[in-house]
Amino acid sequence: MNTNDKHQALRQALTPIEPKRLPSNFAYTTLQRICHEQKERERQQRIVDIAVIIAVSLFGVGPLVYAFGTMLWQSLVAMLTSIELCFRQPGALSLVLSTLFCLVFFTLLNHWLSRHYGSGITHNSF
Repeated sequence: MNTNDKHQALRQALTPIEPKRLPSNFAYTTLQRICHEQKERERQQRIVDIAVIIAVSLFGVGPLVYAFGTMLWQSLVAMLTSIELCFRQPGALSLVLSTLFCLVFFTLLNHWLSRHYGSGITHNSF
């Protein structure tokens, strides 16, 4: 290696390196990326929550239906027969309709209030 190459290498090593500049919207894109990752985590958590609810429901109700299925079926048939007899009485339909109206009204009210004011329950409250 000759001296000219050495000098050239030294000059190149001593020249100041311009620092890389961040884009002007770096903070915005970083926050967007963080927000996207958080939404993805929340979506995955929601999927896990739904899967757990389904599994617990199946494993909780399944054995009961298996063990007491015939008795439950007979009770359901007897209940429906008695309800049919109740409908033959005057005023029974108005009681059912008013109860159904209240059920729908309070369900819609609950839905509206939870959307408007938030549920107030967080995942980490337990």
